Amino acid sequence: MNVKVFYGPDNAFKEFIEETTFVTMNDIMLQVIEIDRSFTIRSEGSEYEPKEFFYETIVCHRQEYSSMSINSINNIMLILKNVKFNTLYFQNPPNNIIEVIRRNFVVDFIYYDYGKIGVQSLIEFKRLFRDRLIGQEKALNVLLPVLNIPKVRSSQKPIVIMFYGPPGVGKTETAKLISQAIYGSDKIKRFQLSMFQTDQAYRFLFGSKPQEDSLAKSLMSRETNVILLDEFDKVHPNLYSAFYELFDEGQIVDGNYTAKADNSIFICTSNYLTTSEIEKNVGGAIFSRITECIKFEPLNENEKLKIMTTEFKRSFESLALDDKEKLSHLEEEMLLELSSDIDEYVNTRDIKNTVDMYLSYKLLKELRVL
Repeated sequence: MNVKVFYGPDNAFKEFIEETTFVTMNDIMLQVIEIDRSFTIRSEGSEYEPKEFFYETIVCHRQEYSSMSINSINNIMLILKNVKFNTLYFQNPPNNIIEVIRRNFVVDFIYYDYGKIGVQSLIEFKRLFRDRLIGQEKALNVLLPVLNIPKVRSSQKPIVIMFYGPPGVGKTETAKLISQAIYGSDKIKRFQLSMFQTDQAYRFLFGSKPQEDSLAKSLMSRETNVILLDEFDKVHPNLYSAFYELFDEGQIVDGNYTAKADNSIFICTSNYLTTSEIEKNVGGAIFSRITECIKFEPLNENEKLKIMTTEFKRSFESLALDDKEKLSHLEEEMLLELSSDIDEYVNTRDIKNTVDMYLSYKLLKELRVL
């Protein structure tokens, strides 16, 4: 009987499973429950013996652990006691399942290869950055050599980058562009750390029950190796220790799961304005683990005008044809009117919202709703 443990995302696990026909662990659990029920309703003198079942392939997807009891997870062999199989697959299992199956089977461990960023990816990132973002050229010139560090480093230690500066100037968008350049997808693993202020946050970071979500459990199913820790400045200081081993060794072990993050790129965003402010607030232990702090500057007037023009044209072109025709004679006038208040806009987010609200207002005026 072959047992294979796969660590990685759902799409890769689906490709990894060689067989197209299989039963799931949930199916096996229902079968065990039915067997136990049949056995218990018989008299003590009955010669009934539970039937053994054979399956060519059994697959346990990561989502199935949520429906298992803690007893089932800790004693997985009870579920398999009357089951024979040729191949059994586990995806991202809890540590307790690993301990049990290693005592009973020879286990093959397979880790999804996220790869490293190459020169062509850096070239593509540079192109995407200049195409999608306006300004922040200094940040780009510092970021490119930092992203290239894995090529000259012998270890698989992750890169930890702190993007700092005012909100709405491209920090989160830059993290998505890095993923887009490397993997062709901006589906980064994003953790909104402003939520990490409660007891629930402690359980998420350090683990509580194997059925519940946690940082380690979530990292195991990530699709790319670009991980965004958004609003890192909002984390409660008592919780920073959860990131020590992750930033140092590219691994996190909580009460139930072990996640590896070799060669990962951790992007921490914050609204700090200086590196001294970062060190003071996150503490020396975290600050010393940051590979590089990269500043994103406030937008100047010229950059705001470029963003305003770009966003206006994009929004105007997305209008329905009838609506566009109603406003077409006002296009230049509207752009001039919007640009006249450019100093009042703070960041890209502010400009986008203003453009959308302005076009909505003008359209309703032309329709005589206002």
